[in-house]
Parts: sequence; structure tokens; C-alpha cells
Amino acid sequence: MKILVTASTGNIGRRLLKELMAPEFSVRVITRQPERLSQEIREQVEVVVGPTDHTATLRRALEGVEALFWCVPTESLQERNVQGYYERFARSGSQAIREARTPRVVTISTGGKGLVRNAGRLLGLHAMEDILNESGAAIRHLRCASFMENFAQQLQPICHHGIFSYPLPGHIPIPLVAASDIADSVLRWLVRRDWKGIEGVAVHGPEDLSYDQAAAVLERVLERPVRYKEAPANQYAQLLVESGASPEYARGLVEMFAELAQGVNRTEPRTATTTLSAWAESELLPLVESVRSQSGREAPSAPVCES
Repeated sequence: MKILVTASTGNIGRRLLKELMAPEFSVRVITRQPERLSQEIREQVEVVVGPTDHTATLRRALEGVEALFWCVPTESLQERNVQGYYERFARSGSQAIREARTPRVVTISTGGKGLVRNAGRLLGLHAMEDILNESGAAIRHLRCASFMENFAQQLQPICHHGIFSYPLPGHIPIPLVAASDIADSVLRWLVRRDWKGIEGVAVHGPEDLSYDQAAAVLERVLERPVRYKEAPANQYAQLLVESGASPEYARGLVEMFAELAQGVNRTEPRTATTTLSAWAESELLPLVESVRSQSGREAPSAPVCES
């Protein structure tokens, strides 16, 4: 079975590639930066160099492909039209899939479809679904909860101040999921040939947690004080702008948290198994210990495909 993998160096893609390194699979990746692939992976896959939102390049990459893993790279902080960013990739993908007659596609999307009113990233992913649905392929849209890996982006304040912050009240539970569970779900759908049609599939962790509850979990696992502090929306947006984000990006991120506070992501069943405690022990704790041993040096961070 020939499979094309996009976003191959992201949190999901790099895990997926490891699982696809088996004789029964012929794997191709499309990437703008092949040097980010490990030497081991480059020796075992076919690499097409180019952007996923370039229709001709993607069409070439899809030649002879039976199943496509579709994940739009996370937009940059400078992006001014976040929803349009996802729609642009989707239009390129839909045309290339239709021209190549790719039979099956597994996408990374987000929950709350039909409920979200604002937030460019959420609306963009839902618009992406609609556009790809016109490609003629059988599709499974994996509607993922918030990534546990996002906590790694707060590594510095957690390590140095024992705190993390978002513009979301600390008592509101939201679904969380580990990238490893998402990759497992992607793999299960990619390698099967017995499904048709178009459906959304929820990928949520075993329990919803508030950020106050998450702080308690992290404190227990990391064996150091950790607390959550809600950030005022305007202050959070201003800090993003001061860090180089466009005002539109900052506003969209604040709107996304406002939508999460309304429970738009809690409408679908949970299907994943990794708890925040287990994730923190295997993923976050080693990063924290690295910071402890590298006092005064920049902490490592984990790439995030989607919030």
C-alpha cells in the first residue's frame, strides 16, 4: 500500500512515520524541508520536495497513492487571515486529490463543527473539511481535542515560575489528547481498505480536565509547585503581539479560547486512552529535567501541529 504523509516532521507525522516503516507499506512524504527528516527515515521513504499548498506538486506526490494523511502545518504568528490559510491548503488539496483520484484521505481537524462562531483556526479547519469533501475521496476527519503537547510550550514559565496561563477560566473542563493517540488513530484508518464515505471521528482523551485540575496533575508528576493563572484576554493578546504575532492572529487565538469555554469541543465521544498524568511523565518530565540540568540555557520546546 502506497501512503502519502504530509506534515511529516510534526507531532503527529513523525510518530506516524515510525509506525509505517514496515515492508507492507510504501511511504512517500511531501515536505518543504527534507533535512528535518532523520537520516533513518530519509533512507526508507520517497521524498517529494515542495509545499503542500502547491497543487501541481501535491498532485505529483499523490501519483499512485492509495491513502493520504492530510495535516495542515500550523500557521505562523504573523498570519493575518488564519481561516483563509486553512482554506488555501484545502483548495489545493481538494483539487490534487480529485485529479489524482486518491481513494482515501485521513485529515486532522478539530471538534465543535457547526457550533463554532468565531476563532479563525477552528473555523478554518471546519472549512477545510467542507472543501476536501468535494474531492471525491472517502474521508475520515479526525476531530481532535486540545493537544497535551501544548503544555510543553509553557515549559519556561512552568520551570522558572511554577505557573502556566491561558485566557480561559481555570475551572472549565476541556477535552485533551496526546499526539501519540492521534497518530494511532490516523494509522488505524490509513491502513484499512474497508471504509467508504465521509465522516467525522472524535479523538479525545479519557477525561475532560480544567486547567486547575491539569496544574494539580502536573505538580504531582513533576514534583514541583505548578499552578494555573487565568490570563486576561486583552493582556494575553497584547503579549502575543509583542512577541511578533499579528493582531489578527492574537485576536483569533483569544477567540478560540472563548469558544472552548463555551464547550464547543465537549460534544463528541472520547476515544483515546492516554491520561495527562501518563503523558506528562513520558513527555514533559524529561523536558523539565533537561531544563534543570541546563540552568541558564534556553529550554527545549515541542512542535505543535494543532491546538
